[in-house]
Amino acid sequence: MKEVWKFAPENGKERGFLTILILHSLDREPKSGYDLLKEIEEKTNGAWVPNKGTLYPILKSLEEEGQIQVKEIGKRSKRIYELTDSGRQTISDLRDKKEVSEARVNFFKKMHLEIFGEENISFINLMMDMRFYVEDLPAEKKEKAIGMISSTFEEIKQL
Repeated sequence: MKEVWKFAPENGKERGFLTILILHSLDREPKSGYDLLKEIEEKTNGAWVPNKGTLYPILKSLEEEGQIQVKEIGKRSKRIYELTDSGRQTISDLRDKKEVSEARVNFFKKMHLEIFGEENISFINLMMDMRFYVEDLPAEKKEKAIGMISSTFEEIKQL
């Protein structure tokens, strides 16, 4: 685990977290660089906003690799990007490596606990285990599990 925030599919090019986030976002719908920055800001409640000097070179590189393409150019030369078939395949291949991603998250969780304390370790481990378990359930069971967790959460809030 040399590069903890780098991910690669089997025999594929290593990708950084921001690149994966861009591909994931464009997999849902075409967006401009500005839209991507705003989306990240919203999702992180302003805690992380990559700077333009980081984002736009990644977009250019992804375009040169054929992972994304310009769908349209709007007012003031605003470029709207969309995934290509190659980009869809890349994000799909990366998603297939879910276990590697989970191992990296667990690595940071372990480091965080080592630095800041382990007083709630059993609780944190339980929550992470539940999350990963529910994600792997079939759709018909996942909905029931989420309902159970939601009702339990409401009971806990009443304590």
